[in-house]
Amino acid sequence: MSVPWQIRPAMPSDLSAVLGVLSQNEAGRPDRPSDGSLPEPSEQQRATWSRVQRTPDVTVYLAEIASEPVGTACLAVLPHVTYGCRPTAFIEAVVVAYAHRRQGIARHMLERLLEDARTAGCYKVQLLTHKRHATDGAHDLYRTAGFEPEAEGFRLYLER
Repeated sequence: MSVPWQIRPAMPSDLSAVLGVLSQNEAGRPDRPSDGSLPEPSEQQRATWSRVQRTPDVTVYLAEIASEPVGTACLAVLPHVTYGCRPTAFIEAVVVAYAHRRQGIARHMLERLLEDARTAGCYKVQLLTHKRHATDGAHDLYRTAGFEPEAEGFRLYLER
C-alpha cells in the first residue's frame, strides 16, 4: 500500500508552502486565512531561504498530499573531527499542519531524515523538543522513532 503523501527536499519555489506549515507550529488549531492562501514571504525570509537553499549540509523537507503542503522538517549535518570524523545530524522544526496530525506524516518525515543522516555517514542524530510537548504526543513520537532522552538541553536566546 502506498502512502498518500510524498516527502521531498523543498525547492527554492517552496518558501511560501514551508511558511504556511510553520505557521501552524502550535499545539491547538491555529487561525488560518479563510481563502487558504499561503503567506507572502518577507524580504528577510526570502534572503534567509536563499541562504538555506545554497547551504549543502542543510535540507528542509516538505511533505505534501496531492500537492498540498502538510508537513516540514529540517536536517542539518555538522561535519567535525570527533567520532572518527563522522558528522552529527540535527533535526529541527518538525511541524505537521494541524488538520493532518496523527496520520503518520511526522513519523514518515523522521524516517526520511534518519535515512538521509545514515546516508551522510552521521554518527548520531540530535533533536531538541520543548518540554511543553511532553503531553501532546511529540515526545512519544520521538521515542517510538528510536530517540532516547539521554541528555540535558540548554538554550540561550540572544537578544537583538
